[in-house]
Amino acid sequence: MLTQNIDSFLQRNQSTITHLENHRLKCSDFDAIKVIGRGAFGEVRLVRQKDSRKVYALKLLNKNEMLLRADTAFFWEERDIMAYSKSKWIVRLHYAFQDKTHLYMVMDMPGGDVANLMANYEIGEEWARFYVAELILALDALHSMGYIHRDVKPDNILISSMGHIKLADFGSYVKIGDDGFARCSPAVGTPDYISPEMLEQQGTEGIYGKELDWWSVGILLYELFIGEPPFYADPHTYARIMNHSTNLFFPEDIQISDAVKDLIQRFLLDAKVRLGRNGIHEVKKHRFFKNDKWTFDNIQHSAPPYVPMLNGDDDTSHFDDFDDQNEADIANGFSTPKSFTGNQLPFIGFTYSNELGLVALFCKV
Repeated sequence: MLTQNIDSFLQRNQSTITHLENHRLKCSDFDAIKVIGRGAFGEVRLVRQKDSRKVYALKLLNKNEMLLRADTAFFWEERDIMAYSKSKWIVRLHYAFQDKTHLYMVMDMPGGDVANLMANYEIGEEWARFYVAELILALDALHSMGYIHRDVKPDNILISSMGHIKLADFGSYVKIGDDGFARCSPAVGTPDYISPEMLEQQGTEGIYGKELDWWSVGILLYELFIGEPPFYADPHTYARIMNHSTNLFFPEDIQISDAVKDLIQRFLLDAKVRLGRNGIHEVKKHRFFKNDKWTFDNIQHSAPPYVPMLNGDDDTSHFDDFDDQNEADIANGFSTPKSFTGNQLPFIGFTYSNELGLVALFCKV
């Protein structure tokens, strides 16, 4: 009976449904330029919108892969963080839409990321100070919204065309409860950047604070100077992280100031005594950040140490190369039955536009 009612509803409203489908945003409204990122649930493409000719980053999320994940609601929060955040440090969402196999998020087009920057330039103390300071402000903005990132790494720290950073990829986020702590079971994140408290509580409902992200900042700061994460030793990385107090070394052949070493060491402590546990103020006042060029209050308006040189708005030279996948491979695996099964229900309402969009059509009627 339920299926019959649904079929009847669709038949009665077919003309309206067709009208809406013809006017909603879709993947064919964009010209693909290049794949600039790939992850567990999909990929990120550089695209140009056909009508406006503007260039964006288009993130595709595979519905089938997300349904197989225990928590299928994570993509809602990722969308909402980018859509409703007013922070200049958070990547902005312009549009969100979907088809039968994928969710799509249209975002700001960056001028590269910190991973690519590290691969092509020697990062000195001045550069590291600037990027880590902006990252701290970005994480504070996210924490103020009530989320912990859980996957802070060079690939997820984008550099705008103006040279300032923007935090991206919120698919591993976790919500902070009213008591100031987050609760989740699986260990999530990139192995080299996972904190010891997350590994220690793996398999149980772990309780974490914002200091989880500060651990990753310490890993990043070390990597900026040394060229690799401090505990990397495949397949023993996790073991070294769990015994971090005896496994943190600074190579003698690389010059690092005492201020840098101290900040790294204070980030890479147990959660109960880690720098940042008591608030961002104790991070900001660390001596590593003292300089005569900017403060935390005006860094967004200061001159960055590096501004991407872009040969046009579709320049992808600041991103790694990825093999292209055809549409058949990307869409593979999602079931689209003829009768109603409910597999699309988790995605209802995902559409978003920072413009009037479809509403404007009805305003003209």
